[in-house]
Amino acid sequence: MGPGLGLGSVYAKNGVALKGSNTVAQIHRIILSLLLMLLSPLPQLEAKTGPSLNLPQRPPNALTGSQFLARIQKLNGAKRERAMLTEILRGNVPSHVRNLVPIEKRIRKGPFQGKLLRYWVLPDYLAVGSDRDFVRVPLNLLTVKKLSKRLDLSLPTTKMVDDIYAKARVKLRPRPLPPRRNVSSTRNIVKHEAIVKKQLAVVGATPGVLVAGHKKDIVQSKRLLRKPKAIAIYGWHLSPRRPIQPLSTVHSADYADYSHGVRLIANTVDIGGHLIPLREALSRRSLAPVLSYEGT
Repeated sequence: MGPGLGLGSVYAKNGVALKGSNTVAQIHRIILSLLLMLLSPLPQLEAKTGPSLNLPQRPPNALTGSQFLARIQKLNGAKRERAMLTEILRGNVPSHVRNLVPIEKRIRKGPFQGKLLRYWVLPDYLAVGSDRDFVRVPLNLLTVKKLSKRLDLSLPTTKMVDDIYAKARVKLRPRPLPPRRNVSSTRNIVKHEAIVKKQLAVVGATPGVLVAGHKKDIVQSKRLLRKPKAIAIYGWHLSPRRPIQPLSTVHSADYADYSHGVRLIANTVDIGGHLIPLREALSRRSLAPVLSYEGT
C-alpha cells in the first residue's frame, strides 16, 4: 500500500472508525468475521424442494395443446419457433412441467467421494397447453438460448441425460417415426405426441413424475466450441447409457424435429449441502467429472 493508505485509512474511509490502541484488535475481528462468512456453507435446499419456472400463471383464455397445434399446423421454421416461444413466455404451459425435481446420486470417487450430488431438472420435456391438453414442443438451439436466458436455466450435459434416464420412474421405449423427407414438419410433431401419450396411458404415468426415453435431448457440449452454429443432440435411450442417438452436432442451430425435447435444468447444483453455480462446478477439475463426460 502507498503512504497514508494503511488498513486504518481504508476502513475509516468506508465508515469504520479505527482509532487508538484497539485498531489492530478491531481489524482482526473484522478479518475473522469475513473469513467465517466465506467459509460458511451455503444454505441447503430440501431434497423435494426445487426451483419453479419463472413464468406468469397460465392465462384463462390460453390455447390448449390441440388448439395450438391446429394454429401452427402449416407453420415451419422461424414462424413456428416464434409461436412456441410466445406461448411459453406468456405462461401457457401445463402445471406438471413448472416445478423442477431433484436428481440425486452418491459421488463414488475423487475429492468429493461419499458426498451427495443433487441437481434439479424438468420432470418431462417442455410443453404448451393445459394440464389436460398439452403438446411437447421441440425447439431449435437459437430459441432455447433465448428461453434459458429468460428463465435462468440451462441445458443438461450428456452425463446428466444418462443420470436422468437412470433415475426416471417411467422409462418409455423410443418410438421413431418412419423416415420421411420432411422430418421436421409440424405434422410429425402431432403424430409423435399421440404416440407418447398412448405410451404414458398404457403404463398409467401420473403427470409430474420423472419420465425419460421418449425424446432426444438438446444438450450442452464442448463440441459446440468448434461448431458454434450447430445444435448438440443426444439420447433416446434403450437402456442406461445405451442411447439410439449418440452425441451429434450434425444439424445446424436452427434445426428442430419431432424427436427432440427440451428438458431444462437449474443453474445450481448441491454437493454435500453446498450450493454451487452449475457453470462453476463444470469448470472445476474436481467436480466436472461428476456432471460431464467432457471434463472441464
